[in-house]
Amino acid sequence: MTTRLWTFSSRGPPSTVLSFTTTPTPTLPPSLPLPRDSPLPEEWILIKVAFAGLNIGAIFQMTLIPTFLRAATCTPEMDLSGTITDVWHPDPQQTPRFQKGDKVVAMLPASHALATGTGALAEYIAIPAKYAVRKPEDVSFADAAGCLLTGMTAAQMVEESGAKKGDRVLVVAASGGIGTMVVGKNGDLVKSLGADEVVDYTQHKHLPYHLKATFSSKPFDTIIDTLGFHAIYAHSPAYLVQGGIYSSAGIKPPSFDVPDFLRAVIQMKLNEWWPVSRWLGGVGRLWKGVSMMSPTLADRERIVAMLGRGDVKVVRDSVWPLDEADKAYEKLGGRHARGKVMVRVDRDVGDDEC
Repeated sequence: MTTRLWTFSSRGPPSTVLSFTTTPTPTLPPSLPLPRDSPLPEEWILIKVAFAGLNIGAIFQMTLIPTFLRAATCTPEMDLSGTITDVWHPDPQQTPRFQKGDKVVAMLPASHALATGTGALAEYIAIPAKYAVRKPEDVSFADAAGCLLTGMTAAQMVEESGAKKGDRVLVVAASGGIGTMVVGKNGDLVKSLGADEVVDYTQHKHLPYHLKATFSSKPFDTIIDTLGFHAIYAHSPAYLVQGGIYSSAGIKPPSFDVPDFLRAVIQMKLNEWWPVSRWLGGVGRLWKGVSMMSPTLADRERIVAMLGRGDVKVVRDSVWPLDEADKAYEKLGGRHARGKVMVRVDRDVGDDEC
């Protein structure tokens, strides 16, 4: 039995390095030696993948990470939903968390994906069970595959921003994958999610100047930047209260090239080291960079539970068939997606099937 999947073995943009191929379907128990992130025998599951959610981080993985920091051949993506087809537990006397037929949501941390080459853009994957949680019954496979990485990142950004009820909060890139999770569930796109005011950045040649002119008299208590517009942070004293926190998903480089990425990393470190000391070149507002590298099982369960209750909503930009995932990355890489870009891995699972 074989599995269709996307792989890459060299470094570059998705359009040039991705290959659509087949490989023997993985089996359980896992092969030895076990990966560094799961060095001891534990429960593993084999999943027939239904949907995968695409993330900008996968493009950086393909364009930036050298072979010595990852498996020689990798399948991209961390977020997926699907159905368990096999379960293995090292202790036959212990009841496993999952059974065959369970519908699950999973997010693979970078520590596992890079070391093993495992990724969501494959029809079947075998992973440690600790990276999966049960899918809520009334949540579609598509929505489930789009909730974890963005949802956990959004939750961490909100927490680290210090935002509380009644605060004025500016959410930057609120129509993107993370931004739609930050804004929330309430019912043009961002206003339907609960925003009180919307600023269309395409209508302003210099967005920070517009923010200053509009909001200097009523500054924000915190800013949550889900994409990383450094110019907005650099001018933030004009519209962010003294003592307010600028919570950012990083800094958006102008391209996926290595030099641009390194410059962005250096700027992030400068923001962290002396963000408030303006006489040292700082902006004068606290900057917090947020990443979601090693979330816990509890982190996953929290976001999936929120999705199940309707506390957060996954907004889909588009859904692509598995054999067009390379084209889906072109859409994602343009950075104008309205919500999550999804890939239907299992052609027999409908967009809204639960």
